[in-house]
Amino acid sequence: MNHAPWHGDDSWVHLARTSANKEGTKHKLPLRAPVSIEHLSCLHRTLDLSNPFHAAVWAVALVTFFGCHCLGETTLPVAAAFDPKYHVLHSTTILFCVLRDGTRSASFVIPWTKTTKELGATVILTARRNGDSLCPVAAFKNHLDVNSSVSSTSTLFAYRSSSGKSKNLLKHEFLDFVTKIWSSAMLAHVLGHSFYIGGAVQLLLAGVPPEIVAATGGWTSLAFLLYWRRMDVILPMCTSKAYNQAHLDRLSSILKEFRITQKIPSSLLVSSLSPD
Repeated sequence: MNHAPWHGDDSWVHLARTSANKEGTKHKLPLRAPVSIEHLSCLHRTLDLSNPFHAAVWAVALVTFFGCHCLGETTLPVAAAFDPKYHVLHSTTILFCVLRDGTRSASFVIPWTKTTKELGATVILTARRNGDSLCPVAAFKNHLDVNSSVSSTSTLFAYRSSSGKSKNLLKHEFLDFVTKIWSSAMLAHVLGHSFYIGGAVQLLLAGVPPEIVAATGGWTSLAFLLYWRRMDVILPMCTSKAYNQAHLDRLSSILKEFRITQKIPSSLLVSSLSPD
């Protein structure tokens, strides 16, 4: 895999189908709509970004969304689960860059992901246009400034509590907070992996090449296509109508072209996702 050309080798077909069967198990989980730009805009209107907790929540939301990562990689499942082998520290090296064309970016390494395990991954964020309230780089910088007094041994997205102590942001704490806001606004209910899905959809619709989106989220070419083969089920679940038929048609076209470029037969995707 890893973007390798398709040669039609029987052993490769077997390997791919084995991988697909593993993905199929994951697909039995309850489906949720992806986080959309509408979700993020609603959240932004509710927050006070000078508040340490709000600043951390906003940074996690945008970094997880635009970085195409799992919420479990930017928050902690439970306080007792904190382990530097798996969770990025507040003292980690963060690289802010300005390219020749003026594009700003930020990047940092996380030590562990669901797909790469202990090999970790580099999270890369690209700034949106000046003044855009949904800029992940601006949100990240704001969090680092507002929570600059957080202990260096805490997690990257830890925040300063009302008592002045450093507190790691827990996954359920984050989801409980944003869910209340989105529920009151009658937006689609989401889960942790909804950020992963929504970020990828947004990047694809913005014209980012599928191979770049796949690399951003840590997918191989085949796994990426197997995941998005379910797009026709996942995206219509957006009760907010964030994605209309034109969006669906455009995504289908993008992914079809990507499949052809990667020389992955459509028959493989169909057989891999067919029920036993």
